[in-house]
Amino acid sequence: MKTDKRNKYPLNDYYSYIYRRYDLINRLFTFGLDKKWRKQTVNICLSYHPEKVLDLCSGTGDIAIKISESAENDLKITAYDCNEEMLSLANNKAQNKKLENIEFILGNAAKLPFKDKSFDCIAIAFGFRNLTYNNEAGKKHIMEMNRVLRDKGKLIILESGIPKNIFIKVLFGVYLRIILIPIGGLISGSWQAYKYLAESSANFYSLAEIKQLLKDYNFHFIHHRNYFLGAANLIVAEKLMV
Repeated sequence: MKTDKRNKYPLNDYYSYIYRRYDLINRLFTFGLDKKWRKQTVNICLSYHPEKVLDLCSGTGDIAIKISESAENDLKITAYDCNEEMLSLANNKAQNKKLENIEFILGNAAKLPFKDKSFDCIAIAFGFRNLTYNNEAGKKHIMEMNRVLRDKGKLIILESGIPKNIFIKVLFGVYLRIILIPIGGLISGSWQAYKYLAESSANFYSLAEIKQLLKDYNFHFIHHRNYFLGAANLIVAEKLMV
C-alpha cells in the first residue's frame, strides 16, 4: 500500500474508531441492501468498458474488490482513501481473495497524486457526502475529480439521499437519530462518528442541488436511480470536454 504524505482529513479519527465494524453496520442499517446497490454501481461502471478506474474514498474496498471480481478484461483499479485503518482492511480483503489488479493508495482527496485525465471512471460509494457536505475543501475535491477524469469519463456516485415525500423524510430523520446513532455508536464504539454520519445524511444536498453542483464543475448529469424510498441515490455524470 502506497502513502501520499499530504494525507490529512478531519474525519479521519472517526473512521479509525469504526473501521472494524463499518461493513457490519452498513449491512444492518440498510437491511443488506447496500450490497445490491454497490453491485449495481459496479455494473454501471463496467458497462462503459473502462481501462482505469479510481475507487475514491474506497473505505474497506467493497467497490474496488467487486470491480476486480466482476471485470471481464484486465483493467487497472486504484483504491484511494484517507484512512489508513480502513484501507489496510481493504488491502487484506483483496489479498485474501488473491486479487492482484488493485493498487491501494493512502492520501488526501483534495490533492490527488495522479496526472490529468488518468482515469476512465471514478466510482465513489458513500464518500461524496463527506467530501462536499460542510467541508471547506469541498470545491477542491470536485475539481480534483474532474481533473483526473478523462474527457467524457464517468463519475458514478452512490450516496445517501433526501426522500421527497415529507412523511418518509420525517421517518428517515427519526430512524437516523433514534436508531442509527445509538446502535451504530454501541456496535462501533464511537457515538460521535455515527452522530456525524446521521446528521450529514439527514441534511445532505437534494438531488437537484447535487445536479447543480456537478454542473458547476463541468459535469453533465446523465441519470440516477433512487433506493430505499429515496434514502439513497445512484448518480451517473459525465465529464464534459473543454
